[in-house]
Amino acid sequence: MLKIDKFKNDYFDKYLNLYNEFIGYKSDLVPDILEIQCRDINDYKNILNEISKREVGSHNDTEWYKYAYYYLTFDDDKVIGLGCIRYDLTKLGNAIWGNIALGVRPSQRKKGYGTKIIKLLLDECKKLGMKEVIVCHYTTNNITPKILNKIGAKYTNDVKSEYSGKEIKRYVINLE
Repeated sequence: MLKIDKFKNDYFDKYLNLYNEFIGYKSDLVPDILEIQCRDINDYKNILNEISKREVGSHNDTEWYKYAYYYLTFDDDKVIGLGCIRYDLTKLGNAIWGNIALGVRPSQRKKGYGTKIIKLLLDECKKLGMKEVIVCHYTTNNITPKILNKIGAKYTNDVKSEYSGKEIKRYVINLE
């Protein structure tokens, strides 16, 4: 059964396994929490600390969003992916990053998990009282548009990221 859960101390081994798979496949490190190195339990504790800061709005990315919530996705006991909800976006975050980021571990891709994960994240967005969700992806990403079409997201426009210089496609999902 598929479920999401916030990061916890006792998920270290499961997260490390997921993290190492992303690094080993030289896969995109999305959500951004994967960009924080995780070699051992101390690194994991630093990640948990950073996640805690983001949940209360006390972090270094406040030019993009005020709050962020991170989740691991489980299929039974195996971590198959992770997701992030960015809440209270700034103008820059709204234009370029959007509210949701997700990643499916490379060995579990092309199995429908991306669609299932985004639906679980949208349920969490509703619990947060969000009425609308912005999802962005680089134009070179061919998978995300398929997922977004399946869930009824509406394409709005293309923008060029001031941060990366890459072209980005933006979508809106109405939660009402």
